[in-house]
Amino acid sequence: MAALTKQRQFDVLRAVLGLVEERGSVPIAECAELTGVPEDVLCDTLGAALFVDYHTADGSLVSESSSFLLDERSVVTLTASHWLRDVAAAPPPPDTAMRLLVAGTTMQAIADRPTPDLDTAVAKLAGVVAVELRMPVDVPPAISTLREALDRHRSVEVRYLSDGADTPTERELLPYRLWSRWGHWYLTARDVTHDEAHQFRVDRVLSAAVGATPFDPPDDVELPEWFDLSAQARTVRVRMRADSIESLPAPHRLGPSTGLGGGRVELDVTVTGDRRLDHLLVCLAPDAEIVEPVTYAERRRRYAARLLERSPS
Repeated sequence: MAALTKQRQFDVLRAVLGLVEERGSVPIAECAELTGVPEDVLCDTLGAALFVDYHTADGSLVSESSSFLLDERSVVTLTASHWLRDVAAAPPPPDTAMRLLVAGTTMQAIADRPTPDLDTAVAKLAGVVAVELRMPVDVPPAISTLREALDRHRSVEVRYLSDGADTPTERELLPYRLWSRWGHWYLTARDVTHDEAHQFRVDRVLSAAVGATPFDPPDDVELPEWFDLSAQARTVRVRMRADSIESLPAPHRLGPSTGLGGGRVELDVTVTGDRRLDHLLVCLAPDAEIVEPVTYAERRRRYAARLLERSPS
């Protein structure tokens, strides 16, 4: 067998070590069947991963030579839990964390067995996003009919109750795409009497039947972006000691800094939402100066005063 390429070696290592982490131990024969690589070649490939040393960001040496063991029974065993996942990392940006939190919460709701690792990840993401989500995943009855209409490229006749309406209306829609977000199902479709497509909540479709009008759906259907948190961004420009930057509360984003001399710098600090802004302002060192917006200096003083009023005497 020809030597494995670097990419193929990576794919093999990822598949085998991921499986071993999941199950604790796996016979080398099963690993060979999984990857399609002969056992002798697989053992040589795994050799590089069974004895691993690396340096962390602070320069200290970490030895992982005992994380995996290929024993005399030709079984690959994990001896140190979560080797691939125990790497410290900064939290994701708030918008990315929101996407991950929604996906994780949805998977929790539809899982048919315990998900302890996922539960831990969702709890961490909830701390970054600082919101509590409830994700219903009930499938509306009309879903099957809408999917049939999509597959057949036919219109769908529905009784639809619009938001705020007292009575439903009869509509014939040309379905373009069926999708789910934030625990609700939506249909991107064009009413046969209109020129533009709109988003319809599937749980407001009271009844549905495949129609008789054939059509060709567009190649690309753009979905609305509901995870854009840019409107909630709050940026404050401060002058502070450079050695105080690491003490700023996370998560935050830092802009380029300008040295002012004497160990002080001027830079922008951006957080998401008013609550995180208030937290940032009161966590600034006492000698930090708010440059702009100038109103944030008074906001800082007022919020600090409220915290003092709430504290026990």
